[in-house]
Amino acid sequence: MFLLHFCDKLLSALSSVQGALTAAGLVILNCLVPHKVVITFVVVVVVLDLICGIAASIKKGQFTTSELGRDTISKFAVYGTAILTFCFLDRILGENSTLSTAVISAIIMLVELWSSFANALICFPRMPFLRLMLPVLEGEIANKLHTTPEEVRRVFNASKPKTK
Repeated sequence: MFLLHFCDKLLSALSSVQGALTAAGLVILNCLVPHKVVITFVVVVVVLDLICGIAASIKKGQFTTSELGRDTISKFAVYGTAILTFCFLDRILGENSTLSTAVISAIIMLVELWSSFANALICFPRMPFLRLMLPVLEGEIANKLHTTPEEVRRVFNASKPKTK
């Protein structure tokens, strides 16, 4: 279930220009920094997704359940295992190699950022920067709100910020 959900988010993110550019930027950034910094980036993005998820639950008037905590622990276990495996692969490839860890970490961060942006847009529907991402996040928001992308589009279009 986790893997299917992860792959669905990844394909959704990579299907847009914004997602592809973000992924490319993350890979380049991760290639330039050591493994320790990459791992820190992943931890920060997962915690950010947890915080945004809690905020979105509160905004929707739902209780934040222990499921969010269990999901986060599961993410750390799965992501940690993947990153550790790729760190070992990098060591096998050579002392200065970080390419495989950079790529897997960029994929993980892209998926988590995608989820965080969708949660943040639920919390702050009028924020201009986040609204730029709305066309590519409609499906993710619809999934989080248990509705259709068309309904998300209708609600967000009705709540457009007033221009002078």
